[in-house]
Amino acid sequence: MDAAKQPPDIDLRVLRNADGSARYTAPNGLNSVSVGVNYPVEVPYRSDEIPESTLIEVNLRPVNGTAMVKERHVEHLVKRTLQTITRLEAAPRMMLQVTLQVTGTEIDETLPGGMKEGGQDETYLPVLASAINAAVVGCLNAGVQMRQVAAAVLIGIGRDGTCLVSPRVQERKSCRSLHVFAVDGTGGVILIESEGAFKMTDLSRGLEWARLLVLGSDTGDTGLLSLLRRKIEEIAEG
Repeated sequence: MDAAKQPPDIDLRVLRNADGSARYTAPNGLNSVSVGVNYPVEVPYRSDEIPESTLIEVNLRPVNGTAMVKERHVEHLVKRTLQTITRLEAAPRMMLQVTLQVTGTEIDETLPGGMKEGGQDETYLPVLASAINAAVVGCLNAGVQMRQVAAAVLIGIGRDGTCLVSPRVQERKSCRSLHVFAVDGTGGVILIESEGAFKMTDLSRGLEWARLLVLGSDTGDTGLLSLLRRKIEEIAEG
């Protein structure tokens, strides 16, 4: 496996007017996503209330321009992930509001002027992984009750079968497939989203590495979930 050269970074309480907020910077500096979470808040329209559950609303804003099909799909996947890991019954008839903003993207040096990646023809998977992680941290910071804590990683499968962790834009162009795996604290799979041509052996190998990256290893390698918990504990102790 080709490991990430730059680890992820998390900053908490980056917004003042939110119950919880965070900024997540992906490994290798692929992108940065800020999140504001408000919970619980009243549902704007009574007809949208869910009598025994919490309504989840997710909005994603791109780094520039307006949200389009790609952003709407990411919103749906983030919402689906949160529905799986949050205790929706804890605040019936109320709403969990998650607002995500892509605040930075990497530069494609091969394009004229070093244009930023992330256009509608570019894969949405790097943003998806960061959006899930930002949303989870923001929910924890806002005090949302969780069934499980989960994290997502981006894995690329090279033409030679090598697994690449958080591949940058040039590396992604040489990958035959890209995958986002969201894994919870028990190792359970919450979400798999893939692009490209791949075999089941590629998917299995990618999932194996995703679990290792999220949970850590027996040899002492720290997983992404440990980083999330440590950041939350720092705020609680402060």
